[in-house]
Amino acid sequence: MDSKRGLFLVICDDPELASTLVHIQKNMDIKVWVPSKCGQLQTSLIDACEDSIHKEALVKGDVTKASFFSQWKEYKPICVVLSLKDIEKYSNIRELILTELPDARILSLQIGRPEEVPRKLIDNDRELVLSWTELLSRPISAELRHIESSHRVKEVRDILDGGDKIALLLQPDPDPDGLASALALRALLGRNKVSTPIVTFGKVTRPENLAMLRLLDLEVITIKPDDLSNFDKVALLDTQPTHFTVTLPKVDAIIDHHPMTGNYSDIPYCDIRSKYGATSTILTEYLRAAAVNIGQRLATALLYGIKADTLHLNREVIDADLYAFISLYPDINYNLLRRMEKPELPMRFAPVLAHALTSMAVKESILVSYIGEVEREDLIPQVADFMLQFEGSEWAVCAGIYENNLVMSVRNVGYVKNAGDVVKRIINGWASGGGHRTMAKAIFPVEGWKERYGNLNPENIKATVLNLFIKEAL
Repeated sequence: MDSKRGLFLVICDDPELASTLVHIQKNMDIKVWVPSKCGQLQTSLIDACEDSIHKEALVKGDVTKASFFSQWKEYKPICVVLSLKDIEKYSNIRELILTELPDARILSLQIGRPEEVPRKLIDNDRELVLSWTELLSRPISAELRHIESSHRVKEVRDILDGGDKIALLLQPDPDPDGLASALALRALLGRNKVSTPIVTFGKVTRPENLAMLRLLDLEVITIKPDDLSNFDKVALLDTQPTHFTVTLPKVDAIIDHHPMTGNYSDIPYCDIRSKYGATSTILTEYLRAAAVNIGQRLATALLYGIKADTLHLNREVIDADLYAFISLYPDINYNLLRRMEKPELPMRFAPVLAHALTSMAVKESILVSYIGEVEREDLIPQVADFMLQFEGSEWAVCAGIYENNLVMSVRNVGYVKNAGDVVKRIINGWASGGGHRTMAKAIFPVEGWKERYGNLNPENIKATVLNLFIKEAL
């Protein structure tokens, strides 16, 4: 039993429904009620579910007894799917759930048309009631995410609302996904930029991100790690403590979609979903579950966050990203979105790109370039993006010097090794970095690089980077 994963408890008298639900829910421990007495329902439920889940997930018992539910109290969160044709039995069991599992969320499925069984949230949003007809009109997984998000919204509010001043901390060079997520969390908490500022240890550098700040009137404050002690609460958005080169003095919440890179069991609130394409998707689900109005400015930011981190929905997306995108699209400002996506590039970028392309080192399917010292860090990933377009390339790595660090941007085609995993093996704990399957970033202190790999001669750097990726990526 893994109570930290949460419990997904199915109580229904329809074998097909039970089978469908256990196929969908993958993130929580699944338990399916089976009548203790032998009979047709017991046999049908076992036959429908036993090929999809372990036998111990089929729980025999009497659901009319309080003891059946009290045994699950250690789980957090708990989602109970309740669907029974016997109305009296349904009502009695529902009362037992409310009494014995006071923190549980309930998804009640009832027979009837939407007009006969209108969608509604009851008991302080603990229970979502909807008809079978409406359920079939959109995936069950969306309803389950809504239930889970309702629980998470209450939890993160309870943890963060206790602070008068809250820091929303992003990575050193904040991107659209992080910026949008911070703006969304601030809206979810009902805060303003004075009491809940967006902060970073670096600064926004990429032109499209600077355009986002300007067009959406966002303010990002640069602070030092020690400054976090001036805040009552600290929430990390689109990043994790291990992504930083320093130890953070305090962290109260993490909301991120990158692969988990540390043990965060001591952090009060942690919602890391590596299957999601963007943290903005997670925050969109929070806002929908909490019935928070998403205005044009916030909708534009969130949709841009999703587009930017998923390359226009072409990379690492799941149905949740698509639903969030579709729900936000009608409310965005299209003109602002276009201006953020296509910011002007300075002419001085042209010789940088030309130098990178003429100095590439190539081995098998790996392309490596070094563009020297740059005044803007965003030039490095832009070159890497461009390099991956060459025929036969599967890996593109661009390195450059920015503010006494050797910064490496990594891109791949998606069907090779995970870029984030490869970078983690390369940095091996002495530098910082991470990423996803198809894109990653590493930051090496210049002095540390020279100690391990020699001088900063361009040819030496390219050869070193190429050898590192031949060893770890092929």
